[in-house]
Amino acid sequence: MNKGLKFKSQWGQEYTVELEIQQYMDNDCMHIDLIEQGNREPYSNLTVNLGGKVPAYCAYIDTNNLPEAIRFIEEHNLGEFTNIVGLSGFSEYPLYMFHPDRLRELCPDGMEIYEKNIGVTPPQKKEVSR
Repeated sequence: MNKGLKFKSQWGQEYTVELEIQQYMDNDCMHIDLIEQGNREPYSNLTVNLGGKVPAYCAYIDTNNLPEAIRFIEEHNLGEFTNIVGLSGFSEYPLYMFHPDRLRELCPDGMEIYEKNIGVTPPQKKEVSR
């Protein structure tokens, strides 16, 4: 089971959500959904596919449909703004670089598949000896 995070909607409701990490089929870029913990219902997409490739661990954030997404990312130390913005129609979408270690902690299965698909071998945790 993935770890839950508190999410406060723009209308003040609070939810506990989990990250579900996958990839967009047309470009293999990272896709992140927010899933309500407990009933496993999709809450919202955190990312949006603008087409084209972005660097590994990066994704455009769907601030058009989820205006509180940036606050959520920053509150939970999920990633950092790259100072790049993608455009689609009249909307701007900030490109964020997600912290791989934090995503592995929150969604280990999804990250394992994502990293395998992009050809990245995550660092192995070292055993602490006494």
